Amino acid sequence: MIRRMKQGINRKEIEKESKQEIEQIAVDMENEKYELRYQYVVGILEAKINIINEQLSREYHREIIRDVNSRLKKPDSIHAKLVRKGYERNFATAKKKLNDLIGIRIVCLFQDDIYRIAEMLEKQQDLEIIKVKDYIEKPKKNGYMSLHLIVDLPIYLGDKKETKRAEIQIRTTAMDFWSVLDYQMIYKKDVKGAEEAAKELKGYSEEIAALDRKMVKLREKIARI
Repeated sequence: MIRRMKQGINRKEIEKESKQEIEQIAVDMENEKYELRYQYVVGILEAKINIINEQLSREYHREIIRDVNSRLKKPDSIHAKLVRKGYERNFATAKKKLNDLIGIRIVCLFQDDIYRIAEMLEKQQDLEIIKVKDYIEKPKKNGYMSLHLIVDLPIYLGDKKETKRAEIQIRTTAMDFWSVLDYQMIYKKDVKGAEEAAKELKGYSEEIAALDRKMVKLREKIARI
C-alpha cells in the first residue's frame, strides 16, 4: 500500500513537472515570436514549391503536386520528443536538437514525382539540404513511407538575418492516407487489439508500395497509347 501511494505521488510530481515544462516552452515560443518566423519560412517554402509544381506540370503535361500543408510543432509535442530523445526539456534545446519544429508536407500522385520534386528543391541556391531520410527506399519498422528533407533556409527580419531549419516531407496520396491511420495508432498502443491492428496496417504499407509502383508503370503505358 505504501509503495503504491509513493508511486502515485511520484507520478503526480512528474506530471506536474512536465506540465510546467510544457507551459515554459509555450512562453518561450511566444516571447521569441516563433510563430511569426514559422509563417515566414512556410511562406518562402510554399512559394518555391508552387513554382516547382508549375515547372514540372508544364514539363510532364500532368498534375504533379496534389496538396501542400504545413504545421508548427506544438509545445506538448516538442516536450514529448525531447523526453523520448533524452534531451533537456526546454525550447533552447529543442531549437538545437530537433529538426522538425517547422514542417511542410507535399503530397503528389506518383512515387517517381517525389524524387523529381526533391531534385528541384536541391537546386535552390538559398536552400541548403542538411539531411535526407528516404523512408520509401527503406521504410520504418512500422511500415511508414515518405521522403524527408531537413533543410536550412535564411530569413530576414528587418536588417537581421537568421537561418531556420524545417523538415519537408514528400509522399504519395496513398502514403499520406496510410499515415493518417498510423498517427491514430500512436494513441492506441496500450489498447486491446492494437498489436493486431498495427500488424495489419504494416501489411497495407507493403501493398501501397506495390500499388504505387504499378501506377507509375500504368501511367507510362497510357502515355504511350
